[in-house]
Amino acid sequence: MIKLYELTGNNNLIFSPYCWRIRLALLHKKVRFSSEETAFIDIKTIPNGNFKTVPVLLDNDTAISDSYKIAEYLDATYPTQPLLFNSKELCAFSTFIEGWANALHSDIAKIAIADIYDHLQEKDKPYFKTSREAFFGDTLAEIQSKNGDTAKITLLAKLTVLDKYLDKFEFLGGTTPLYSDFIVFGTLQWLLSTSNTFQISDFSPTVQSWFLSLKKIYDINN
Repeated sequence: MIKLYELTGNNNLIFSPYCWRIRLALLHKKVRFSSEETAFIDIKTIPNGNFKTVPVLLDNDTAISDSYKIAEYLDATYPTQPLLFNSKELCAFSTFIEGWANALHSDIAKIAIADIYDHLQEKDKPYFKTSREAFFGDTLAEIQSKNGDTAKITLLAKLTVLDKYLDKFEFLGGTTPLYSDFIVFGTLQWLLSTSNTFQISDFSPTVQSWFLSLKKIYDINN
């Protein structure tokens, strides 16, 4: 059975946007897997390689990281299961969506960085605090309090792109969810699962409907 190493916080919270992308990819492909809950500081202990990030997928003797590469691997290795990229055009589209979704992450960090810290396993907190405060040049609390409101406005403005697209199509993949949907879902799930103030009702009705449809299809309860 496939093992999926996922970044996990306190109370078994899965919050990494990249891990959510692959969790949904595996559910979509209906490939059996077990979740290996992993703390930040334990990533280096994952077997079969010197990994620095998760997700890491271990499939027999194959160990692979990077969410996009894992998605490509799953389609190549399990081609008879529902595809994540059902055409070259949608594969190229997913590459664009990945870049766009990743550009939302700096806004999310400013909205919820202190909240994210609160959700971490205790053993991860010193690493997270030191590394993020060094990057931003301020305390976690100050980063969030000084920038959170503006970052929320910026994030919602960027999401109007998604809103306009979903006015015309049920999913980013068209009539059915594909990996492009899972990319954006993972980003928004990260925000909603960690922020103490941001609510799904902050999204437009169109984005809310799309997000909740994905949760229902893949039986996501948190």
